[in-house]
Amino acid sequence: MKKRGISPLIATVLLIGFAVIIAVSVWLWYSNIVTSQFMKQGALSQIQTDCLSDIELQVINAGISGTNINIEIKNSGNKLFNGVRILINDGEKVDSIKEMFNPSDQKTISVPTITGAESVSVMPMIVRQGVPGTCADKKVKYDLT
Repeated sequence: MKKRGISPLIATVLLIGFAVIIAVSVWLWYSNIVTSQFMKQGALSQIQTDCLSDIELQVINAGISGTNINIEIKNSGNKLFNGVRILINDGEKVDSIKEMFNPSDQKTISVPTITGAESVSVMPMIVRQGVPGTCADKKVKYDLT
């Protein structure tokens, strides 16, 4: 019996084909990662810009009522924000409330209190292009005592 292999020409074509398929797969995978990173960076940049210029939050009133802290919040800016992050006693307890505030909306938010609650800080949270962010420099502190 004669043993026969594939011809050198066919082997070369197969090797080149496999190399091209692997190169295209890697290129598509990498371009998807790079594109998503650029999109995320763009969203983070938009969040920072909106936080600096268009987002304004006011705490009209806050007080303890039973086991809750009721906080009256107003969006005094010209862009909506998607929620608020609430810190009791400068971060001893943190709550995130997903409640949409359109410009000039005023709503009362209720969060469970802790023993010895003296102050509450409220920060607006926004979502741009599916990426969430908190406007920490727009934090408003309100003394409960």
